[in-house]
Amino acid sequence: MCRLLGVVSRGERPLTEAIPEELPLFTALSERHKDGWGVACYPSGTGADGADDPAPLVPLVRRGTDTARASNAYGDAVGEARGEVIVVHLRRASVGLALTAENTHPFVEGPVTFSHNGQFDLSAQLRERILARGGRAPAGTTDSELFLSLITAWAAELPRRGDAHDGQGEPDWALAIQHAAAELTALTTELFGRPPESLNCLLTTPGTLVAYAQHDPPQAPADQPPEVYDLRWRADHDRVLVSSTGYPQPGFATLAQGAALTVHRGTLRVQEHPPLPDAD
Repeated sequence: MCRLLGVVSRGERPLTEAIPEELPLFTALSERHKDGWGVACYPSGTGADGADDPAPLVPLVRRGTDTARASNAYGDAVGEARGEVIVVHLRRASVGLALTAENTHPFVEGPVTFSHNGQFDLSAQLRERILARGGRAPAGTTDSELFLSLITAWAAELPRRGDAHDGQGEPDWALAIQHAAAELTALTTELFGRPPESLNCLLTTPGTLVAYAQHDPPQAPADQPPEVYDLRWRADHDRVLVSSTGYPQPGFATLAQGAALTVHRGTLRVQEHPPLPDAD
Protein backbone atom coordinates (compact mmCIF):
# COMPACT_ATOMS: atom_id res chain seq x y z
CA MET A 1 0.00 0.00 0.00
CA CYS A 2 1.28 3.44 -0.92
CA ARG A 3 0.22 7.08 -0.90
CA LEU A 4 -0.53 9.22 -3.95
CA LEU A 5 -0.54 12.99 -4.42
CA GLY A 6 -0.95 14.96 -7.63
CA VAL A 7 -1.51 18.64 -8.30
CA VAL A 8 -2.28 20.67 -11.41
CA SER A 9 -1.63 24.38 -10.95
CA ARG A 10 -2.68 27.45 -12.88
CA GLY A 11 0.69 28.41 -14.27
CA GLU A 12 4.07 26.96 -13.43
CA ARG A 13 4.69 26.93 -9.69
CA PRO A 14 7.10 25.29 -7.27
CA LEU A 15 5.50 22.32 -5.53
CA THR A 16 6.14 23.93 -2.16
CA GLU A 17 4.03 26.93 -3.22
CA ALA A 18 1.30 24.89 -4.91
CA ILE A 19 0.54 22.81 -1.80
CA PRO A 20 2.29 24.52 1.14
CA GLU A 21 -0.06 23.16 3.80
CA GLU A 22 -0.65 19.68 2.40
CA LEU A 23 2.92 18.72 1.48
CA PRO A 24 4.31 18.44 5.04
CA LEU A 25 1.25 16.46 6.13
CA PHE A 26 1.57 14.15 3.15
CA THR A 27 5.32 13.68 3.71
CA ALA A 28 4.62 12.68 7.33
CA LEU A 29 2.72 9.66 6.02
CA SER A 30 6.10 8.14 5.10
CA GLU A 31 6.44 7.08 8.72
CA ARG A 32 4.27 4.14 7.62
CA HIS A 33 4.85 4.30 3.86
CA LYS A 34 8.60 4.18 4.31
CA ASP A 35 9.92 2.02 1.44
CA GLY A 36 10.75 4.71 -1.09
CA TRP A 37 9.48 7.85 -2.76
CA GLY A 38 9.23 9.51 -6.14
CA VAL A 39 8.57 12.98 -7.52
CA ALA A 40 7.71 13.75 -11.15
CA CYS A 41 7.10 17.06 -12.90
CA TYR A 42 7.36 18.59 -16.35
CA PRO A 43 9.73 21.39 -17.38
CA SER A 44 8.39 24.66 -18.65
CA GLY A 45 7.74 24.76 -22.38
CA THR A 46 6.00 21.41 -22.73
CA GLY A 47 2.68 21.50 -24.56
CA ALA A 48 -0.53 22.08 -22.66
CA ASP A 49 -3.33 19.63 -23.28
CA GLY A 50 -4.65 20.15 -26.79
CA ALA A 51 -2.25 22.99 -27.58
CA ASP A 52 -0.32 23.26 -30.82
CA ASP A 53 3.09 23.21 -29.12
CA PRO A 54 6.29 21.25 -29.77
CA ALA A 55 6.34 17.58 -28.82
CA PRO A 56 6.24 17.13 -25.03
CA LEU A 57 9.48 16.51 -23.23
CA VAL A 58 10.27 13.56 -21.00
CA PRO A 59 9.21 14.31 -17.41
CA LEU A 60 11.75 15.07 -14.72
CA VAL A 61 11.64 12.21 -12.22
CA ARG A 62 13.56 11.71 -9.00
CA ARG A 63 13.20 8.57 -6.91
CA GLY A 64 14.72 7.07 -3.80
CA THR A 65 14.43 3.86 -1.83
CA ASP A 66 14.81 5.47 1.60
CA THR A 67 12.14 6.99 3.84
CA ALA A 68 10.91 10.35 2.55
CA ARG A 69 10.68 12.24 5.85
CA ALA A 70 14.29 11.34 6.72
CA SER A 71 15.71 11.76 3.22
CA ASN A 72 17.76 14.76 2.16
CA ALA A 73 17.29 13.66 -1.45
CA TYR A 74 13.52 13.73 -1.03
CA GLY A 75 13.73 17.18 0.50
CA ASP A 76 15.75 18.36 -2.48
CA ALA A 77 13.36 16.71 -4.92
CA VAL A 78 10.19 18.32 -3.55
CA GLY A 79 12.04 21.62 -3.06
CA GLU A 80 13.16 21.70 -6.69
CA ALA A 81 9.98 20.31 -8.30
CA ARG A 82 8.08 22.92 -10.27
CA GLY A 83 5.60 22.94 -13.11
CA GLU A 84 1.89 22.82 -13.79
CA VAL A 85 1.56 19.04 -13.39
CA ILE A 86 3.38 17.39 -10.46
CA VAL A 87 2.97 14.04 -8.72
CA VAL A 88 4.49 12.61 -5.52
CA HIS A 89 4.44 8.95 -4.46
CA LEU A 90 5.26 7.34 -1.11
CA ARG A 91 5.85 3.61 -1.28
CA ARG A 92 5.03 0.86 1.15
CA ALA A 93 6.28 -2.21 -0.63
CA SER A 94 4.16 -5.32 -1.03
CA VAL A 95 5.57 -8.39 0.71
CA GLY A 96 8.28 -10.01 -1.38
CA LEU A 97 8.91 -7.06 -3.71
CA ALA A 98 12.44 -5.67 -3.60
CA LEU A 99 13.30 -2.14 -2.50
CA THR A 100 15.06 -1.15 -5.70
CA ALA A 101 14.99 1.91 -7.93
CA GLU A 102 13.36 -0.17 -10.66
CA ASN A 103 10.44 -0.95 -8.33
CA THR A 104 9.99 2.66 -7.18
CA HIS A 105 7.19 4.85 -8.52
CA PRO A 106 6.49 6.89 -10.59
CA PHE A 107 7.24 4.71 -13.60
CA VAL A 108 7.88 6.44 -16.91
CA GLU A 109 6.85 5.63 -20.46
CA GLY A 110 7.80 8.41 -22.87
CA PRO A 111 6.01 11.56 -21.64
CA VAL A 112 3.79 9.56 -19.26
CA THR A 113 4.30 8.87 -15.54
CA PHE A 114 2.37 6.29 -13.55
CA SER A 115 1.97 5.81 -9.80
CA HIS A 116 -0.08 3.07 -8.14
CA ASN A 117 -1.50 2.59 -4.64
CA GLY A 118 -2.48 -0.98 -3.86
CA GLN A 119 -1.62 -4.51 -4.81
CA PHE A 120 -2.94 -7.67 -6.41
CA ASP A 121 -1.94 -11.32 -6.42
CA LEU A 122 0.94 -12.24 -8.71
CA SER A 123 1.88 -15.43 -10.51
CA ALA A 124 3.93 -16.40 -13.54
CA GLN A 125 0.70 -17.13 -15.41
CA LEU A 126 -0.75 -13.70 -14.69
CA ARG A 127 2.50 -12.01 -15.71
CA GLU A 128 2.63 -13.97 -18.96
CA ARG A 129 -0.99 -13.22 -19.84
CA ILE A 130 -0.57 -9.50 -19.23
CA LEU A 131 2.70 -9.21 -21.13
CA ALA A 132 1.21 -11.15 -24.04
CA ARG A 133 -1.06 -8.15 -24.58
CA GLY A 134 1.93 -6.26 -25.96
CA GLY A 135 2.05 -3.25 -23.65
CA ARG A 136 5.04 -1.64 -22.00
CA ALA A 137 7.70 -4.11 -20.83
CA PRO A 138 8.35 -3.76 -17.06
CA ALA A 139 11.79 -2.77 -15.83
CA GLY A 140 11.20 -4.17 -12.33
CA THR A 141 9.19 -6.88 -10.61
CA THR A 142 6.19 -5.01 -9.19
CA ASP A 143 2.52 -5.71 -9.79
CA SER A 144 2.19 -1.97 -10.47
CA GLU A 145 4.26 -2.13 -13.65
CA LEU A 146 2.09 -4.96 -14.92
CA PHE A 147 -0.93 -2.72 -14.43
CA LEU A 148 0.86 0.00 -16.42
CA SER A 149 1.70 -2.53 -19.13
CA LEU A 150 -1.98 -3.39 -19.49
CA ILE A 151 -2.92 0.31 -19.54
CA THR A 152 -0.50 1.02 -22.39
CA ALA A 153 -1.86 -1.96 -24.32
CA TRP A 154 -5.38 -0.57 -24.05
CA ALA A 155 -4.18 2.94 -24.92
CA ALA A 156 -2.83 1.58 -28.20
CA GLU A 157 -6.08 -0.22 -29.01
CA LEU A 158 -8.68 2.42 -28.13
CA PRO A 159 -9.60 5.31 -30.47
CA ARG A 160 -7.58 8.41 -29.74
CA ARG A 161 -9.20 11.62 -28.60
CA GLY A 162 -8.87 15.01 -30.28
CA ASP A 163 -6.20 15.99 -32.76
CA ALA A 164 -2.63 16.58 -31.69
CA HIS A 165 -0.21 18.72 -33.69
CA ASP A 166 1.06 15.58 -35.44
CA GLY A 167 -2.45 14.59 -36.53
CA GLN A 168 -2.38 11.40 -34.48
CA GLY A 169 -4.49 12.50 -31.52
CA GLU A 170 -3.86 11.74 -27.85
CA PRO A 171 -4.50 8.39 -26.17
CA ASP A 172 -7.64 8.31 -24.05
CA TRP A 173 -5.77 7.53 -20.85
CA ALA A 174 -8.79 7.60 -18.55
CA LEU A 175 -10.65 5.05 -20.66
CA ALA A 176 -7.49 2.96 -21.05
CA ILE A 177 -7.07 2.80 -17.27
CA GLN A 178 -10.71 1.82 -16.76
CA HIS A 179 -10.53 -0.97 -19.35
CA ALA A 180 -7.19 -2.21 -18.01
CA ALA A 181 -8.59 -2.27 -14.48
CA ALA A 182 -11.63 -4.25 -15.63
CA GLU A 183 -9.46 -6.76 -17.47
CA LEU A 184 -7.05 -7.08 -14.54
CA THR A 185 -9.94 -7.60 -12.13
CA ALA A 186 -11.32 -10.37 -14.34
CA LEU A 187 -7.89 -12.01 -14.56
CA THR A 188 -7.18 -11.99 -10.82
CA THR A 189 -10.68 -13.21 -10.02
CA GLU A 190 -10.24 -16.08 -12.48
CA LEU A 191 -6.75 -17.04 -11.30
CA PHE A 192 -6.92 -16.31 -7.56
CA GLY A 193 -10.61 -16.09 -6.69
CA ARG A 194 -10.51 -12.45 -5.66
CA PRO A 195 -10.14 -8.98 -7.23
CA PRO A 196 -7.16 -6.69 -6.70
CA GLU A 197 -6.90 -5.17 -3.24
CA SER A 198 -6.61 -1.74 -4.87
CA LEU A 199 -5.93 -0.26 -8.29
CA ASN A 200 -5.89 3.39 -7.25
CA CYS A 201 -3.51 5.25 -9.51
CA LEU A 202 -2.36 8.56 -10.94
CA LEU A 203 -1.17 8.93 -14.53
CA THR A 204 0.29 12.16 -15.84
CA THR A 205 1.11 13.62 -19.22
CA PRO A 206 2.47 17.13 -19.86
CA GLY A 207 -1.13 18.25 -20.32
CA THR A 208 -3.18 16.17 -17.90
CA LEU A 209 -3.42 14.43 -14.57
CA VAL A 210 -5.63 11.31 -14.62
CA ALA A 211 -6.81 9.65 -11.40
CA TYR A 212 -8.58 6.31 -11.03
CA ALA A 213 -10.19 4.75 -7.95
CA GLN A 214 -10.86 1.08 -7.27
CA HIS A 215 -10.42 -1.05 -4.17
CA ASP A 216 -11.86 -4.13 -2.48
CA PRO A 217 -12.88 -3.16 1.09
CA PRO A 218 -12.60 -6.68 2.60
CA GLN A 219 -8.90 -6.74 1.70
CA ALA A 220 -8.01 -3.41 3.30
CA PRO A 221 -5.52 -3.60 6.19
CA ALA A 222 -7.33 -4.33 9.45
CA ASP A 223 -5.27 -1.75 11.36
CA GLN A 224 -6.25 1.09 9.04
CA PRO A 225 -9.42 3.25 8.91
CA PRO A 226 -12.19 2.32 6.45
CA GLU A 227 -11.29 5.23 4.16
CA VAL A 228 -7.64 4.22 3.80
CA TYR A 229 -8.07 3.47 0.09
CA ASP A 230 -10.26 6.46 -0.75
CA LEU A 231 -8.87 8.73 -3.44
CA ARG A 232 -9.99 12.32 -2.95
CA TRP A 233 -9.82 15.57 -4.91
CA ARG A 234 -10.39 19.27 -4.48
CA ALA A 235 -10.67 22.03 -7.10
CA ASP A 236 -9.61 25.55 -6.12
CA HIS A 237 -9.20 28.69 -8.20
CA ASP A 238 -5.51 28.15 -8.85
CA ARG A 239 -5.06 24.39 -8.49
CA VAL A 240 -6.67 20.96 -8.47
CA LEU A 241 -5.31 18.50 -5.93
CA VAL A 242 -5.81 14.70 -5.92
CA SER A 243 -4.61 12.71 -2.93
CA SER A 244 -4.76 9.55 -0.89
CA THR A 245 -6.13 9.88 2.61
CA GLY A 246 -4.26 10.05 5.92
CA TYR A 247 -4.31 13.74 6.78
CA PRO A 248 -7.10 16.37 7.17
CA GLN A 249 -8.74 17.10 3.80
CA PRO A 250 -11.48 19.72 4.22
CA GLY A 251 -13.48 20.39 1.08
CA PHE A 252 -12.27 17.25 -0.70
CA ALA A 253 -14.64 14.99 -2.65
CA THR A 254 -14.17 11.22 -2.87
CA LEU A 255 -13.72 9.69 -6.30
CA ALA A 256 -16.31 6.94 -6.84
CA GLN A 257 -15.32 3.30 -7.26
CA GLY A 258 -14.47 2.57 -10.89
CA ALA A 259 -14.56 6.25 -11.81
CA ALA A 260 -11.75 8.29 -13.33
CA LEU A 261 -10.94 11.97 -13.23
CA THR A 262 -8.98 14.01 -15.79
CA VAL A 263 -7.60 17.41 -14.84
CA HIS A 264 -6.53 19.51 -17.82
CA ARG A 265 -3.49 21.73 -17.63
CA GLY A 266 -4.00 25.38 -18.45
CA THR A 267 -7.74 25.59 -17.94
CA LEU A 268 -7.88 23.39 -14.81
CA ARG A 269 -10.97 21.82 -16.34
CA VAL A 270 -12.00 18.74 -14.36
CA GLN A 271 -13.55 15.97 -16.46
CA GLU A 272 -15.29 13.19 -14.57
CA HIS A 273 -15.53 9.73 -16.16
CA PRO A 274 -18.21 7.43 -14.67
CA PRO A 275 -17.52 3.72 -14.15
CA LEU A 276 -17.71 1.57 -17.28
CA PRO A 277 -21.29 0.43 -17.98
CA ASP A 278 -20.48 -3.23 -17.44
CA ALA A 279 -18.39 -2.62 -14.30
CA ASP A 280 -19.66 -3.99 -11.00
